[in-house]
Amino acid sequence: MNAILAMLDGALPANVGVFWAQAVPDAARPYAVLYPDVGMESTVDRSLADDVPNDLRFQVTCVGDAAQQAAWLADKVAAILLTTVPAVAGRRVRPIRQEGAQPVRRDDESTALFIATAQYLARSDRTT
Repeated sequence: MNAILAMLDGALPANVGVFWAQAVPDAARPYAVLYPDVGMESTVDRSLADDVPNDLRFQVTCVGDAAQQAAWLADKVAAILLTTVPAVAGRRVRPIRQEGAQPVRRDDESTALFIATAQYLARSDRTT
């Protein structure tokens, strides 16, 4: 997950924050928060040697002061994630795939903000 965070942080404009699981209090908007799962063995790919890739699913929540700002950031994040492969030492990382998204909406926690969410899959396996 650190490689994905670093990839986004390096490619997004400097005024856009990128956080893991929680934004800092009073974070300037727009910002993106990544919510990863703990990863698991892939149910899709198995080799004869019983090597199993790892699947890491994560959600990116893009937060803005207006619906347009949240959607703009969601588009930027998607463009980065879907066109760049993170580098992880000792692992072969496959291109990230988007698995789902929800419409831009007002945040239930803070009615002054808008969010856009999308879910992604990163799959990797050990290099020999």
